[in-house]
Amino acid sequence: MESNGHSSIHIARYITIAMDLAERIAQGEYKEGQKISGRSTLAGLYNVSPETIRRALSLLQEAEVVKVVPGAGVFVNSVAAARDYLAESSQYKVIKEMQERLNHLILERNR
Repeated sequence: MESNGHSSIHIARYITIAMDLAERIAQGEYKEGQKISGRSTLAGLYNVSPETIRRALSLLQEAEVVKVVPGAGVFVNSVAAARDYLAESSQYKVIKEMQERLNHLILERNR
């Protein structure tokens, strides 16, 4: 899976949405305690199903970035947690790219 000499990895859409929301929170677009748009609105903004948004928000809630309050909405819980989530996600991407590159090199060696 290479293009132009760089390895490319596929990351599930809900993960990229979670990362985008975390980045917006970390950059101050959303403040702590602020309500984020509802699932339907976010689904429209990202052009995905509400289920995809639910999965993204679930990741962010597990990381304590947001708080999902049934009947009330989604609220920013912690800017610091958003920064931590982004740092962990970046490490994940680097490791995944290294794994794919290593697999590619092993396949080449075995030919």
